[in-house]
Amino acid sequence: MKTVIYLDVLLLVNFLIAYFLLLATGLLTAQTAQFRRMILGSVLAAASALILFAPELSYPAQVAYKLLTAAVIVGAAFGLHSVRRYLAAVFWYAALNILLAGLAVLTILRTGTPLIQTGNLTVYLRISPVLLLVLAAVCCGGVWLILRFAGGGASHEQAVGVQFELCCTTVCLRAVLDTGCHLRDPVTCLPVLLISWPAAQSRLPAPVNGYLASWFEGNRPDRPPEGANLRLIPCATAAQNTLLPGFAVDAIGLITDNGVVELGRTAVAFSPQPFHTTEYEALYGPDFL
Repeated sequence: MKTVIYLDVLLLVNFLIAYFLLLATGLLTAQTAQFRRMILGSVLAAASALILFAPELSYPAQVAYKLLTAAVIVGAAFGLHSVRRYLAAVFWYAALNILLAGLAVLTILRTGTPLIQTGNLTVYLRISPVLLLVLAAVCCGGVWLILRFAGGGASHEQAVGVQFELCCTTVCLRAVLDTGCHLRDPVTCLPVLLISWPAAQSRLPAPVNGYLASWFEGNRPDRPPEGANLRLIPCATAAQNTLLPGFAVDAIGLITDNGVVELGRTAVAFSPQPFHTTEYEALYGPDFL
């Protein structure tokens, strides 16, 4: 008995499945990809399934192809800003693919569907495309629920508005409490506001964005933007110790219904990592307010 595979259905289903799995991967690694990058990654994932029709390769070549395509797909979606985070994303993307395959095989065993087409470590399962998409959505939804109700974190806190002056520009951001944030300005020893540069760059002055873009690309510009005083903020995490670029700013204020309340904090630091939410752009520690 032969299986008839419709190419358009194969590509569309794999595109949508990859989109769900990349969403889940972003949640697990605290990364947010731009929509166009998510589309690119999903297109590459759909195209990679065409190996099913190729002549049978040697087993090492099949494994190498799978590893290479996973690395390219994740790189296209999330970029290569951090090697550690990139490798974590590749791992989770592969793990979610294995989980989805396991759910599909379990469905086949339950329904008794006898037809499976395999080739070059790619499997075509004769079950409804809609069911495959539902299973992919279940994987993504399960990850979201686990992180939402078991992960804790700052996303459960109410965001507050903060503002400060940087390069003669008033910057207004939303910030939430993170009890693990203890950054301090080594010059003043005062608590520092931690800002996600990808989330906040649309609100920052162009010279600051240019400086930070160069910094996070691995360059170290000789001079900070005109009108800004550079601060190097030590940051220690479970993964590494690093220096974050930051700037001295005019007193940071808390935006309230009765106006702006000055907090007496005078420095901000920038992180290259995006937050996994659009509800805020900055974090402050328990000793900041």
